[in-house]
Amino acid sequence: MGAGNATESDPMAIFHTRVWMSQLDDWTQKTQQIDAIERDLAGIFVKTPYVLLLSHPGINVVTAAELGSEMGPIENYASPKAVSGRAGLFPSRYQSDEVDRTGKLTRFRNAKLRAAWMMIADNMCKCNRYWMVKAEKWKSEGHKSQDIRCRIANRMTRIVFKMVSGRQIYKHPSRLDRGYVMDKLLVFLREHNTSPAIIVRDLKYAADQLPKSSLIDEGTKLQEAALKAQRSRRKGPQELGTLLVAVLARLGIAAKDDDALESTQLRVLKL
Repeated sequence: MGAGNATESDPMAIFHTRVWMSQLDDWTQKTQQIDAIERDLAGIFVKTPYVLLLSHPGINVVTAAELGSEMGPIENYASPKAVSGRAGLFPSRYQSDEVDRTGKLTRFRNAKLRAAWMMIADNMCKCNRYWMVKAEKWKSEGHKSQDIRCRIANRMTRIVFKMVSGRQIYKHPSRLDRGYVMDKLLVFLREHNTSPAIIVRDLKYAADQLPKSSLIDEGTKLQEAALKAQRSRRKGPQELGTLLVAVLARLGIAAKDDDALESTQLRVLKL
């Protein structure tokens, strides 16, 4: 078909192009704003023991930070029951004479805290194999979706309370592999275009929250990222790889020679 036989262009094409380009610009701007807010949130989050929740499979930086901001200091709670009570993670109950029945979730609760716990439950149903199997089992028994999420949230209050109050990393009889706090945090910060200096600062704060028994494992995992960054030809990753030496030292790992990350022979420092 020759150019002379081509169909005429849509007279609205220019208008449509202008609309979708403006929408794209709006989306890009809002995405950048969200990234900036999440970077700032991470800078506060890493100074709290809630950063230990990153070792739990299925919990990411945004979810853990959301929960931590709504929970507040863990010292304010005497037990996991106090957490579930404040969040209202239990059904309402009606009693009158011989009538005694339960209904939907209680209306008396901290709505934002409950929402944070339900978000944790959603993550477990989607990203944690152990809870996925549990959820499928309860669903086959006829339990409703909200009931299943509430069950998971209630059980997670006990796990989270133990981890945060006891300054512990994830341990569970399911024998699922735990996540690595430093590795998850590093991935998150790099995905949000955080500058190398801020990345190192936040990783140092997070390292101060880790129990000593986990420092070597966390440092070994972070070492892999540092070696990869150091070998990159791009200036940014190389700078990050060099700066990570200070974080590795804080975690108990340092190089034997001046070629800090080029050498794979590492030794453990006495803390």
